[in-house]
Amino acid sequence: MTGPLLICFDDSDEARRAIDVAGCLFPGARATVLHLWWSLESTRAYRYSLAGATGALEEQMDALEGAGGEVAGRTAERGAELARQAGLEAEPLAIEVDGEPHEIVDRAAEDLDAALVVVGSRGLGPIQSMALGGFSRALMHNCRRPVLVVPRSRDD
Repeated sequence: MTGPLLICFDDSDEARRAIDVAGCLFPGARATVLHLWWSLESTRAYRYSLAGATGALEEQMDALEGAGGEVAGRTAERGAELARQAGLEAEPLAIEVDGEPHEIVDRAAEDLDAALVVVGSRGLGPIQSMALGGFSRALMHNCRRPVLVVPRSRDD
């Protein structure tokens, strides 16, 4: 595997730390900074808001949906800029979530022939992680590529 690092980025402190650690461990490496985003259309609120909607409401919802994609692209670019500052050759990638997030990351890693997937960990305990999802754990156990989970700083 000679592909880039695939760094998961949600603009959290943990994701920023993961970028910094990747830059220290792999100076000058190619990286793709991935931001996953959820479409407004995928929410229950969207589906219910359009029941019996007029054309004006539907247009407003479409505008919000487009804005979500733009924000996702800017977030991915912000992560790529942080990666460049950390010494990586980085490019952004935003993908709309359609399924389980860890499966989307796995698919992206395969598509990119990523050498390594890098993700920050929120440091949730076992009960919180079961209730809130445990993204890094799901990725670590299900990704077909090697995964580096960067723990949160002890200073946090």
